[in-house]
Amino acid sequence: MKRITIPELNALSIRKLGLDSASLDLSSVEALAGALRRAAGFLCPCVSSELLEQVVESIEGVAEDPTELRELADETLEALVAYGDLVECSILAAGQTKGVDMLYLSPPSFVCRQDGSAFLVGISSEGLFPLPDDYVMRIEHDGHVRRIAPAPGEELRSLLSQFGLFEISMPQWLRIPAVASAEQYVLRFNELLSVAPAAGSIPDLRILDPSKPVRYYPGRWTDSGRRTGRFVARRPQAYGAELWCYVELENGNTGKLLDLPQIEKRWRASDEAWRLQAAIDAGNSKHQNYRLRPGPTKAEVVLDLFSPVPLWAQRRWDLTGRPVPLRCKDELRQEPGGKFLRDLHRAIPWFGQR
Repeated sequence: MKRITIPELNALSIRKLGLDSASLDLSSVEALAGALRRAAGFLCPCVSSELLEQVVESIEGVAEDPTELRELADETLEALVAYGDLVECSILAAGQTKGVDMLYLSPPSFVCRQDGSAFLVGISSEGLFPLPDDYVMRIEHDGHVRRIAPAPGEELRSLLSQFGLFEISMPQWLRIPAVASAEQYVLRFNELLSVAPAAGSIPDLRILDPSKPVRYYPGRWTDSGRRTGRFVARRPQAYGAELWCYVELENGNTGKLLDLPQIEKRWRASDEAWRLQAAIDAGNSKHQNYRLRPGPTKAEVVLDLFSPVPLWAQRRWDLTGRPVPLRCKDELRQEPGGKFLRDLHRAIPWFGQR
């Protein structure tokens, strides 16, 4: 038996994931994405906490900062779901009134770009991408994103289809919910809430307080107290993460309640909740904020966001930009010209004040 050093273990593990051991280590986003895909190939369907635990436990012994590693792994898993490698579905078991969110593998697929290159999406049951070795060597790993460019004279779309990959059209991949004004969106939920049944007492209910500044999302969460009104909220359940809901309060007492999602069933409850909160804020003249600032080169700008946005908006980041390798959440590096912002404004017309 040979004893190896931590750097040697890092390098060996990186190579097993099909990545460059000379430029990456196990704490990089590329490596975490690869490890999560590999583990998902064996574990899914499973809950996200089980997948995270398996991956983090296998790596944290060689990480400089295990706490930071866990946070980055959590963010990377979110990015894989947004990108389309994994699908999150709510499964209702016998005797339950609320489903459990489970992760499922997306089939190995590709999305062609205008320049002839393609995004690679999905995971096989073995956690590897089903391509010949010479094509695997050509995959570009950029954060959680995988791309492949055509060789000179190569018809990449035809070849990827021959290898058994499914093609996803760009419009399908970038599909967004129906466009609505802030007033229309809030009105629709208020109409649904008005005819919802009474919820009864809900202990430990937390609400997003629309009176608090939009530039500090964590600080907007508070207990219901003695508030009156309608709020985006989260309520506890016996097992699993808190449930997202839209609730009516009277002096802190719960009246009617809607569990989310109600309208955008294709997306997660949090996606609908964040969009609803953005509409509520716009109605209160407290639009969600973003900030543009110079990037590390003249060809780049950094977009700072102060609140989470839905997965369908994040997927556009993968097309137009890439995450900034900083310790700050919700930052994006993108090409100048504002394509992402135009897309975001088209999807959520009430989003954004600089």
